[in-house]
Amino acid sequence: MTASPSAPAAPGVPGLAGAGPRRGVLPLLVYAVLAAAMDVYAGNRFEVVSPAAVAAVAFTLAVAVFAAADAARRRLRPAAPGAWARHRPDLVALNVTTAVTWLSTFYALDHLEPAIVNVVSLALGPVITVFAGPLLRRRSRVLRAEIVVSAAICGLLGVLMWGSFSGRSGLGEIGAGDAAWGLGLTLSCAAGSAASILYMKRLNDAGCAPGTALATRFVLIGAASWALVALEGGPGLEAALVPGVVVAVIGVGVPLCALQVGVRHTEPITTSLLLCLSPLFALLLQLGDGRLRFSALTLGGVLGVVALVAVGVLVRDRSPGEGPPVPRARRP
Repeated sequence: MTASPSAPAAPGVPGLAGAGPRRGVLPLLVYAVLAAAMDVYAGNRFEVVSPAAVAAVAFTLAVAVFAAADAARRRLRPAAPGAWARHRPDLVALNVTTAVTWLSTFYALDHLEPAIVNVVSLALGPVITVFAGPLLRRRSRVLRAEIVVSAAICGLLGVLMWGSFSGRSGLGEIGAGDAAWGLGLTLSCAAGSAASILYMKRLNDAGCAPGTALATRFVLIGAASWALVALEGGPGLEAALVPGVVVAVIGVGVPLCALQVGVRHTEPITTSLLLCLSPLFALLLQLGDGRLRFSALTLGGVLGVVALVAVGVLVRDRSPGEGPPVPRARRP
């Protein structure tokens, strides 16, 4: 899932970006592949399992693992007193944006083709960041070329969404209602993804330890997922146990570790460009899903959007000032 909802936005560690950059390429490719694989896998499982039930299992496990890891870290390196209080507003906001991102992703995959959910989340995240960045981080600025690229991306995304409404996507005829829900949820996912990147960056700028953010950012989505399970009143959670564990592993735990290693050993531009490959991986992986058919429209749209995102990343990288944001922070 695109999302997957998602990824630390730290651009790299000074002094290490150039040290063995090849060591970071493989972890970043692992992240891109797993993000795509989770979108395809989850979209398939949601045919028979509630997205809320899968989220409840996955994020309860994620909270437990990251909280235990943070507790171990604190025993070795105690945090400064009042760390939670100093960062509380942004940590709460990160919880909200994380919950919006992941739940929107899960329910969007229940309505739309995984490759479309993946590429829309990838592409709209930077577009939203371009315009929201100056509001949340006053030092950031928007480049004219970024505005042009963003407009072109939105045009291609409009074509992809038209394909979903007209039955030309990999899912074929899905009905206007499902397409509309999927579109709205995917837009919500992209907005949550962009906001998550910005809040992670704010926390990083404020000196909040990454372990603290990881240990707390999935609490709200865990609670919200269990509330949705109770409201849905569906069958037992037994059917969601295996998918939930799989999502926790290939959608949250392993990708986070891979991304952390990747950004540590590569330049921000390399990170951003490699993550742009995720929609292509999703397109290839979904060919093995019997529910989906090959769609030339989806292929053309995904290739075009990925190329435009890469252009936007390169434009930002070559401009003076900050480096490009990591485009695919929807997940984890």
